[in-house]
Amino acid sequence: MTGRHLVPLGDTGWSVWRDVVLRSTGFPADGLAPFSAPDAAAAADAVIAGGGDTELFDKELARAVAAGSAACREVAGDPRFREAVSWQSPSVRVALDGLLRGTGPRRKQREREQVVARYWQRYCAKNETVGFFGPAAWATVDPAAPALTVTPGPGLVAARTVELEHWALAAYARTLTAAPGVRGWLPVALAPHLTVDVDGRRVLRPAQPPVALSPAEFAALTAGRRPAGEVVAAAVDGGYVRTEDDGWLLVDRLVERGLLVWAAEPPQTPQAEAALRALLEAIGDARVRAAALAGLDRLTAARDAVAGAAGDADRVAAALAAVGAEFTALTGAGAQRRAGQTYAGRGVCYFETRRDVTVGLGGRLVAELAEPLALLLGAARWLTAELAAAYGAALGELYDELAADLADEAAGVSLADLWFLAQGALFGAGERPVDAVAAEFVRRWAALFGLDSEPEQPLRFTAAELVAAAATAFPAERPGWSAGRLHSPDLQLCAADAAAVERGDYLVVLGELHAAWPTFDCAVFTRWHPDPEGLRAALAADLGEHRVRPLYPATWPRYSGRVAHSLDGPTDHQLGFTDAPGADQDRLLPTTAVTVRREPDGELLAVGQDGRTWPLVEVFSAMLAMHAVDGFKLVGGAPHTPRITIDRLVVARETWRTTLAETGLGTVTGERERYLAVRRWRRALGLPERVFVKLAAETKPVYVDLTSPVFANSLCAMVRAALRAGRAAAVTVTEVLPDAEDHWLADAEGRRYSSELRLQLLDPVAAS
Repeated sequence: MTGRHLVPLGDTGWSVWRDVVLRSTGFPADGLAPFSAPDAAAAADAVIAGGGDTELFDKELARAVAAGSAACREVAGDPRFREAVSWQSPSVRVALDGLLRGTGPRRKQREREQVVARYWQRYCAKNETVGFFGPAAWATVDPAAPALTVTPGPGLVAARTVELEHWALAAYARTLTAAPGVRGWLPVALAPHLTVDVDGRRVLRPAQPPVALSPAEFAALTAGRRPAGEVVAAAVDGGYVRTEDDGWLLVDRLVERGLLVWAAEPPQTPQAEAALRALLEAIGDARVRAAALAGLDRLTAARDAVAGAAGDADRVAAALAAVGAEFTALTGAGAQRRAGQTYAGRGVCYFETRRDVTVGLGGRLVAELAEPLALLLGAARWLTAELAAAYGAALGELYDELAADLADEAAGVSLADLWFLAQGALFGAGERPVDAVAAEFVRRWAALFGLDSEPEQPLRFTAAELVAAAATAFPAERPGWSAGRLHSPDLQLCAADAAAVERGDYLVVLGELHAAWPTFDCAVFTRWHPDPEGLRAALAADLGEHRVRPLYPATWPRYSGRVAHSLDGPTDHQLGFTDAPGADQDRLLPTTAVTVRREPDGELLAVGQDGRTWPLVEVFSAMLAMHAVDGFKLVGGAPHTPRITIDRLVVARETWRTTLAETGLGTVTGERERYLAVRRWRRALGLPERVFVKLAAETKPVYVDLTSPVFANSLCAMVRAALRAGRAAAVTVTEVLPDAEDHWLADAEGRRYSSELRLQLLDPVAAS
């Protein structure tokens, strides 16, 4: 029995959500074509082979360098490119202007060209959801419909919004907590990961001894979430302190000790601004309220000016500078943070758009993907089951260590202490349970595909010939935890257009499979869905109620307001494991308020103060899901693995693995020699002309055209910088698939764009 949000995935037993996320680029794929230099590459290869004409090569290289420089200047002057760069890195505009003026030495101009090429490859070749240069949209699945329907609207984007970053709003809120006239109206609360032991009059802390409380401290910490002024007044009225100044000293000291926190910082969601405004509008003093709101109004007005400048690169740059200046004037803090980091929300505001297109999937496309996807999904189930077993055992050992120190084991172990100790097994630098599971996962796929024989040619299988062996390799009766039922593959469709898909002239490429990760639960996507509440209900239908969701701190990697969880249900609990913004007191579950006990059958249960219980693995499931996502890899670290295809689904692109030193690209000097070095490297590894290259220290791969002098220089510079910085040595190279001629997503003018479809699939078997 499936819900209305689900349709069957063929006859596999699995279900696919009717909703699909479409991610795409905002610049056409053919924008990279002007950088290609096949004649220079052919001349270089002939020289390397020993029979080439060096004079011809030098002439072709000079022609290619000039053409590449001209292409860079054209891109640098493109208004939309300049607007995109203004959003991401305003300082880069200086390099663009310098390139257009042609000022500075040749070396400087080449460096500027590399900057252009690196941004341009991202905008034309990478499906990232960011601004108008990475618009998203929602598509639908209907098995009764044609394989693919695509209806572009008149423009690139149909809707747009500019939002203030959470960190900027939080900074303004912190400024207000220090303002004498305002702070009394702003709430304070017990830190979300702490619990007051009422009987013992002490604070329970993770992995630390309890803190004994004075009567005044006890009263302040048990007052609930209240305006700080009320806490101070209650301390005076109760006789705990003599004066109001003493009351404020009490509050400030509790904040300094991390026991009390200012609760004015909004939650990490796109609704952060509305939450902060509602808080300030509740201030009872009209004069104070107006003053507090005035600063927020200044920020939002500057933000609105940025939104109004959309489409004009110079106005956008000026408006972004103005909002940054306004923020600094209000808070005294810098308007940029975490320079160079991905997912960091570096500026004061950010830009989101919805692509102007209607897309439907159905018919033969869904039917022909069903069986190969089912093979992968069965393996994903096994992966979650093995991770649950491995971490269940590890947590059991930690529990036993903690229980051994208890006078009465029946009282239970504190989840906070267990959570703290478990971080080594989860994210430590040593050997972790996930490492053995992930290695075994790859080993089993290698045996299934016959990779032990190190095949050089592409491998092609049918789902029918693998199904029995896959079931044997990955036996699992059920997923390891409740959210382990949902998996989200990213699929790239290689086809000229919808008609080609309908007649069967297509391939589908698996990008990532986000195992055990309901990726639709993400604000950057749900903001554009026509029925977010329907999505929320659908997720609850699949995963149940009373889920435990970590309350992430503002510093959590790859988590920000724009990518925050957005489909929490009203019965879901927020697990407070450290200080974090946006705690909902009605749903908060501090780790210090949860005990862990072992049942007679050996199962470990987490027990809340109200008696509600969860299997311990469920409480840790969000952390395990991170490992499931990272651990779902079908091939290992061999120097070369061929393309692997099951039916029409490419499950692994052809990939080469080497090291920074082995490339030989980091020490070469001179433009001519660098180009030849890149061509030698390509020849030695047998690489195609266009590849994605990922250095181990980088978060994302970059597109590289190995015929292009601009990209050759850029690649050498990347390797050289990594060597000088002493970064991790691994280099991974992957074939580009789909390539330029196989992008089906077109705009109203017929320009083609790179894209991917993110599905969400449900296991027919629940965790328990």
